[in-house]
Formats: sequence, C-alpha cells, structure tokens
Amino acid sequence: MNCFVTRMTPQRFDREDPQRLWLGIRPPRRVKPTLISCACLAFLIVGAVTKPARADLIVCNKTRVLANLAVGSSAGADFATEGWWAVTPGSCVTPIHGPLTGRYVYLYATDINAVDILRGSVSMCVDRGKFKIVGVDDCWRRGLQAVNFAEIDTGDATDWTTFLTDAGK
Repeated sequence: MNCFVTRMTPQRFDREDPQRLWLGIRPPRRVKPTLISCACLAFLIVGAVTKPARADLIVCNKTRVLANLAVGSSAGADFATEGWWAVTPGSCVTPIHGPLTGRYVYLYATDINAVDILRGSVSMCVDRGKFKIVGVDDCWRRGLQAVNFAEIDTGDATDWTTFLTDAGK
C-alpha cells in the first residue's frame, strides 16, 4: 500500500565526492510508508467526507404551484409563528434549523392566489410580509391575520420532513 504520509530515513553523505559536500548537495532521501501514517491519512479522509447528523424541520413542495409557507412551534409557555418561505415546485426549505423542541409543529401554506394548500384547524397569527410573532391570541386586535394551521405530529422526533402535495393525491 502506498501512502502519501511517510517517515523519513536518516540521510547519509557521500564522503567520496568532495564536490557534493562542498556545494551542500545531499543525496535524495529514501521514503518508506508506515502503517500508522496510512491509518492517519485514512482517518483524515473519512473525517473530511462524513457530515454530522442534522436535526431540522424540512418542508418539500410536491405540488405544481409555488407555495408560501409559515411555521408555528412551541416558544416556551406560548406558541410562535414565523414566515414566509417561498417553496418552488420540486424543492425543499428548512424553516427550523436544529432539533425540534416539541411534539407538534404547525404549518400553513398557500399558493400565490391565497388558496390554502394545507387544511388545518389550529388558529394562529400571520402577517402579510416577513414576520415572527409570539402568541396566538388576539390576532385581529394586534393588526394580524388569524389563519388555520395544520398540526403535524412529529412523535417527539428531533428532525422531520414533510411534503406538500396537490389536493386529492
């Protein structure tokens, strides 16, 4: 087995050639691979190639339309909603990075004509532009819109992928 990481052998000077000694030229070094250096190289390659496990919420759009997505999740003693992510057909987004903190995640998705893609029954607040809202009560009083989010039971998983699909499929 040839490896690139090697151990150098001691040098020997050619005492019979005074010109080489005078010019400071040394003979080439001999290189021998070692088992330890090969193992270290293999460990470094495997470490560089593998990626740590991720724990995220991923939403993929399997519909034929652009989806606008909002997400609701537990925020301590209350709930928080955040949006918007534009999810093109055939692509995915990661609205929650890191481990999921609760059993339930809430999704709201509409197409560009404001037609609901997901049917839900949990009322939470959204806003027209980008938003992050803490609390789900008194949406209208706070100048927000109350919409019905779909409840997704992740079963206490730390990561989850869900798919938006066309109605009836």
